[in-house]
Amino acid sequence: MDTPHQLDASSRGRARTGLIALRRAWPLALALFVIALLSAGLVCSKHGRPAIISALILPDMLLDLPVRPVTWFTADPIVERVSIDDGSSGGIIADIYRPPDDDRHGVIIFSMGAPPLDLDDSRLVKLGEDAARAGMVMVVPFSTRLDAELIEPEEVDSLVGIFQYLEEQPYVDPGLVGYIGVSVGGSLALLAAADPRIAERVNYVVSFGGFFNALDTLVAVGSGRMSYNGRVEAWEPDSHTVYVMACQLLEGRSDPCDRRLATPEGRAAYDILNDGDPDRTGELLRDLPPAVLTKLDRLSPSEVIDGLQAEIFIVHDRGDAFIPYVESRRLRDALAGRDDVHFTEVSLFEHVEPRLGRGGDVLVLDGTRLYFRLYQLLLKLT
Repeated sequence: MDTPHQLDASSRGRARTGLIALRRAWPLALALFVIALLSAGLVCSKHGRPAIISALILPDMLLDLPVRPVTWFTADPIVERVSIDDGSSGGIIADIYRPPDDDRHGVIIFSMGAPPLDLDDSRLVKLGEDAARAGMVMVVPFSTRLDAELIEPEEVDSLVGIFQYLEEQPYVDPGLVGYIGVSVGGSLALLAAADPRIAERVNYVVSFGGFFNALDTLVAVGSGRMSYNGRVEAWEPDSHTVYVMACQLLEGRSDPCDRRLATPEGRAAYDILNDGDPDRTGELLRDLPPAVLTKLDRLSPSEVIDGLQAEIFIVHDRGDAFIPYVESRRLRDALAGRDDVHFTEVSLFEHVEPRLGRGGDVLVLDGTRLYFRLYQLLLKLT
């Protein structure tokens, strides 16, 4: 007789973590279950299927559950790794997740932050699979520049090149291609969507936790303050943000950032950004080389706002210690008057990572807000 299968320590740990997550998130799970039930009678309608799929996928995206109900009702996706010519010498590697059929589908180009997750990271794999199970194509590029903590204007060229590549694929509906960007990736996605080469054809952009103006973000990091509409409030940036912003102030991109930060110039940049003295921040800004200021402008969606023609979804966590939430408010304000701009502030995340210990009221309210935004997106793309 076969010996019963025994869970190893890591498996038991994952199962225990999943059960804890489920206990903490039961108010959200219950709310989404009720939504799914109410939508079940409309499963074959234009609105019903996206409503049900959204209710199934959102908890799968946010929680590390011991079971994944979305896998019970959807087909396993096709996953392939490709090299896309983005105009650079080596191209860019990307994973493509797509439904297992011969239809044309809407597309998500997923733009990550600095550093990006590894393409085989379980969180990223689950996200890509969920998108494909929902009936979309999801493309996840991996940038070696972002992996080295360098945010360069060439990232925009790569995102544009990926868009152009996808338009020619037989499984893509070329009228339904857009970007979802998280952290710095949200800002890069906006820049790509405004690029004249593709701006008229980008269907949508989701910016989650991105910045609107790179220089304003730098000022907030260095001063330990953020301001909006005349109101100034204290803000303590995460040490990773200080590190990444210091990297962007240094020229000589051939050297790794750690090595350049070890120089007197690099140490000064890091110290000033970590000092919290507004006067020293001002001195630093006045002394920045013109090339650095030009680079910061080129990385700022504020400089290309008039070129954005796509539908815009903006999400930011109010407690974000990586990028000030007021950056997304400024983006919203700059797009005022447009009826295709959707703005959501939440308290459920630590930057872009979900945190479940926020209380049942936060889970239900923010979960419902995110559900509605996901439903809006699925309604467009599926």
